[in-house]
Amino acid sequence: MDQDAPSLLIDKKQRVFVGSLAGTMRKSHPELRVDSCNGMHKFFWISKGNGRCMINGITRSFGPNTVIFIPNDVPHQLELSRNIFGTIAAVEPKSSATLPNQTVFMPILNLMDQKQISNRFDHLFSEFNDEGTGHNLALEYLVGLLSVQVARMAEKLQKSTKVNASQRLMEGFVKLLEKDFRSARTLAQYAKELGVTPTHLTRVCQQVNGKSASRLIQERVLSEARMMLLNTDHKILEISNHLGFSSPAYFTRLFSAKLGQTPKAFRLAQSKN
Repeated sequence: MDQDAPSLLIDKKQRVFVGSLAGTMRKSHPELRVDSCNGMHKFFWISKGNGRCMINGITRSFGPNTVIFIPNDVPHQLELSRNIFGTIAAVEPKSSATLPNQTVFMPILNLMDQKQISNRFDHLFSEFNDEGTGHNLALEYLVGLLSVQVARMAEKLQKSTKVNASQRLMEGFVKLLEKDFRSARTLAQYAKELGVTPTHLTRVCQQVNGKSASRLIQERVLSEARMMLLNTDHKILEISNHLGFSSPAYFTRLFSAKLGQTPKAFRLAQSKN
């Protein structure tokens, strides 16, 4: 075929982004964030390694051969081990692919099922790194097939679970946190809006997630700070103001205390890496 001949297929706009979990940890990819509700639906496949994920305020541990799906409006945070391997696929809400209509957290024990899911993610990863005809169209079809596979497996394993009061409180808290973490709200202000005392909110956070409410607030703010340092050219003052800090000096002190280096040093070190 003539190299200048028109394509036989009209491709779609890119709506699917795929990357390795190890690569996502080493380098910043805004579409593939593992620590925020950034408007993208996300599939995770953990093939090796372990970690913890907080989804809608509930923390669970996971190991190899776990598939996770998180809808675009569900707050979440994944803590991944250094030896993690796997794939993340992020899908824009405007995608025409049909996705699961709720969160899925599914360790896969059956060897045949493990192979099928692994193959689905491998095909997605390969297609994402290919530039063939209908590249974006193929990605949406592959995401749709993955969704069907995950839904079928989830239905087999599904068990009715009762959501208790602590889980409802945590779900409300993380949704509120995701909306307002830039406003410098205090723990007391979050607790008041949720209709509980700061002590009760802290106790429930500790029981459900192994972290205090104050720490969850702080981690969410610092996570956003890291992403802004890596993905924008905003000055430290601008980032500090954007995240609701009273002064750049306070922002720098907190960042340094928690991450072991100043914001400026963090940005410089990551740019070199």
